[in-house]
Amino acid sequence: PLAKVNPAASTGRRAALARWITARGTPLAARVAVNHVWMRHFHEPLVQSVFDFGRAGAAPTHPQLLDWLAVEFMEGGWRMKALHRLLVTSRAYRRTSDTGAEAAAALDADPANRLLWRMHAGRMEAEVVRDALLGLSGLLARTVGGMELENGVALTTHRRSLYYCTQPESDGRSPFAAVFDCADPCDGYRRPRTIIPQQALALSNSELAHAAAAAQAARIVAGEPPGGSERTGPIGAAAIRQVLARPPRAGELEACLEWLGPECRGPSGVPAPADPAGAPTPADPTARRAGLVRVLFNH
Repeated sequence: PLAKVNPAASTGRRAALARWITARGTPLAARVAVNHVWMRHFHEPLVQSVFDFGRAGAAPTHPQLLDWLAVEFMEGGWRMKALHRLLVTSRAYRRTSDTGAEAAAALDADPANRLLWRMHAGRMEAEVVRDALLGLSGLLARTVGGMELENGVALTTHRRSLYYCTQPESDGRSPFAAVFDCADPCDGYRRPRTIIPQQALALSNSELAHAAAAAQAARIVAGEPPGGSERTGPIGAAAIRQVLARPPRAGELEACLEWLGPECRGPSGVPAPADPAGAPTPADPTARRAGLVRVLFNH
């Protein structure tokens, strides 16, 4: 009978195990949790072997910092929100990752950044890359909640990547996300960081990149003042500000304008005609604008 398999009264063994794991005398769980949260904010963990805190694992780069954070985490009631707030409001988190001429001396003295004198350079996760393209272009579906997305459905929807199914038996990762090292449901320790040619190809030639670039270019053009043109209007500067989240640097705007060029328009300011077959020609202003946005996506 079912009553024999699941007794009405608990033996208390699981509760005892939970109390032992979270006891002040066994801070291993707190150290592991702190190390994982630190790694996701600072792009590098305090203990490189995030999957092994034993004697065979790597020693912490900052043992006193790791212990202090673990104690703060436990004394704070094991509240993750307080731990996140502590890390992101620290001076270490707010440092720049710039390694230019002004940081040359520090880079020579500590190239591995063991002293945390700068922020580690980090890459956008696969889900952020996809959602950023859709968000910039206005295509992102912002509906909250709903069923998870299987692989086939995920390729035809603009819902957030959060809704992808990532169960090992039903891998819903899209090919686009897989190129950018998306989450592996069989490995929850640390994502790999790869640099492969397929990533640039995905940002240049995928259907998602083409659709997002065309939509983003159309949104920028819709905000142009009446009578504006590529050479006098805001298309180049606006594209840089919106995609890269900063003003144009020296030479960047000129390069954008050179790409757009006067050939994007006809002799009387009328857009040049498209190819009779319907394919965009080099002089097609719509294709030029979308091409410029795709270049900025890759940049």
